[in-house]
Amino acid sequence: MSEKPQILIVDDEVDMCWALESILIPKGYKSCSVTSGKEGLELLKQLYPSVRLIFLDVKLPDIDGLKLANLIKQYYPEIKIAIITGYYYRDTLSVQQGLAKGLFDYFIGKPFSISEIRLTIENSFLS
Repeated sequence: MSEKPQILIVDDEVDMCWALESILIPKGYKSCSVTSGKEGLELLKQLYPSVRLIFLDVKLPDIDGLKLANLIKQYYPEIKIAIITGYYYRDTLSVQQGLAKGLFDYFIGKPFSISEIRLTIENSFLS
């Protein structure tokens, strides 16, 4: 059986990181989580190319998640990004444009459902 790809979680809320990991680990996925964009980029550099999906919060302490998604896609265009946020982004046009430009592949609102997370993972690894 082949090893499942790694998933990176970048969210400023430790509880959210834990919640996502509690969904991923029982299904056999490796996951790592960090609470800032800078940490996310550094860990991605270390783990690449094993990371295939990133759950990325919009609101981070050091960078806007959409800007971070743009940086990641510049250097790692094949990695799937699922933007996840606890509030509906004030500028929904930015979210729509981000999807259209391919800056991220999925948009998930908090609170999320377990089935929504699992479906995102399945869709990410099928393509």
